Amino acid sequence: MIALSLSLLLFPPQEAPRTPPSQPPPQQPTQRNPILEGVAVQAGEKLVTLGEFERRLERMRELDPPTSRATEERLYKKALLDLWTARLEAQRGADLGLDPSQIARISRANLEAERDKAGLQNYLAQLRTEGSDAMTEEADRQEEILGAMWQYKALGNSFAGRRATRDFAIRPGELRALFEENRENLAPVTVQLRILEVSTESAGGSEQARASCADARERVLAGEDLALLVEERGVSLKESRGLLPFRAPDSFPEPIGTFARTAEIGDLSEVLPALHPKTGLPAPELGYLLILLDDREVPPEPEFDQPDTQRRLRRVFVRQRQELILDQEREQLHREAFAWVNPLAAPPPPSGAPAAR
Repeated sequence: MIALSLSLLLFPPQEAPRTPPSQPPPQQPTQRNPILEGVAVQAGEKLVTLGEFERRLERMRELDPPTSRATEERLYKKALLDLWTARLEAQRGADLGLDPSQIARISRANLEAERDKAGLQNYLAQLRTEGSDAMTEEADRQEEILGAMWQYKALGNSFAGRRATRDFAIRPGELRALFEENRENLAPVTVQLRILEVSTESAGGSEQARASCADARERVLAGEDLALLVEERGVSLKESRGLLPFRAPDSFPEPIGTFARTAEIGDLSEVLPALHPKTGLPAPELGYLLILLDDREVPPEPEFDQPDTQRRLRRVFVRQRQELILDQEREQLHREAFAWVNPLAAPPPPSGAPAAR
């Protein structure tokens, strides 16, 4: 969706439709009052409220519960850094002079498409589990689009009539050297999984979703077809009857990746928590999964003269270089921006230590 947004903003139609004067302007997302919520971080000209920070931190704790003082501190730092960076990138994106009303229209269109795909009830249930609402989600998406525009320009792409300032082309000699260094990774084993996902919303509760997957597992072990059970009680992938395209086992988040690497064709997984659609981390509050290893492919050893091999090499290493550039640009962004962190957003002191004032 962000890629579509970029193309629409970079190459708008020649004559954009105008809203007739008789129609009221589109409603903008309501903004929370930072004075009432308190300030966690001053991020340039914008604020991250304590409420935003606490909601992000609580969600991160649910997805990855801290097991020590050190991991708790890392969660605090990551929550603050993620919010601070997103706000700074969005400000730089807004400085590019893009039409705010067009960005608002694109963000609403993206959200409507996601809502239609997931279904209204599942969409609202997901927002509730994230501690969000429709207005907050729309504001977050507008921030994402502005941040993506800043990244696009930071990578040196041609923008607003300006020439590109970076060249990511990989020369033939360099390409051959990359092939020799990465030959073993160019033809990975791929697997095809069939997944039954039972949502908490459709099952009437988290425990009911787990029990439904456990019942389905017993029925498959007794000889029933998992594809039919996906049609019967699954909440996604019904058109393919739960079957995913071939993928490398390492491309799946854990613990699915381990199952994909070690299972034999026809093996069933244990009942697993559903994965959060944004983070990929286990989220049992959303539902449960049952996975079947349907097939495995072992490709022949790659050859340098194959066009697909060269395309893959270029794609992977260009992306690595882009990520390195973005990391450097973000460091510069952080150095140049004014920032103040509220002591209340710091990790709590160890047991027995005096609290910060």
